[in-house]
Amino acid sequence: MANDAPSGRDFAGKKDYVRQLEQRRDPEALALLVQCLSDESGYLRDLAEGALLRLGGRAAELVLPLLDQGLWYSRSSAARLLGGLRHAPAVAPLLGRAEDPVENVAREAFVALAALARSGASTRIAWEIHRLPAERRLTRLARLRHVDRAVATRVEQLMGLERVTTAADPDTLRDDAPGMPAPEEGAHWQTTNPPRSQTPTPTDGGGPSSR
Repeated sequence: MANDAPSGRDFAGKKDYVRQLEQRRDPEALALLVQCLSDESGYLRDLAEGALLRLGGRAAELVLPLLDQGLWYSRSSAARLLGGLRHAPAVAPLLGRAEDPVENVAREAFVALAALARSGASTRIAWEIHRLPAERRLTRLARLRHVDRAVATRVEQLMGLERVTTAADPDTLRDDAPGMPAPEEGAHWQTTNPPRSQTPTPTDGGGPSSR
């Protein structure tokens, strides 16, 4: 499947290409939008991210493999999208990015985890971290605390609950299940993570985005 995305500084062409794919909404269009996340143009990647966020959860499974790709900016895009799409099954792969050789990718992964926690996946994050060796638990919690102290506190609280840590299947864990403790008072907990939908400013010079 060829990627016919415009190259170089053709900003209008890139915008039109992504808009057409978003309007099509078929499986091939989704795959081509995901393919744009590996393009060297930061502007095209930003356009594709916005389109995929607006298209919603259907894109999540296609984006997930990018977390293990060789291109650092593709991994960063994937992390941002998985957080924005509220894709709870991405928790374990995102935690795995803590040791990414590119710090920007690791930071984006934990920003995404905080977004997932605030949209209802903090129990799943607690379950996944609890399953890690003790040293990795500490490093993951420290990274999470650096990004969002309230989320880290909430996750640590949930890690102390046997009903969370002994669950057989993380897909059964829900933050709003009966008996789950409420977030810490005063933590300014939010339950929504509105997708970024603004149009990116055409400023790239053909190289990788620095985000």
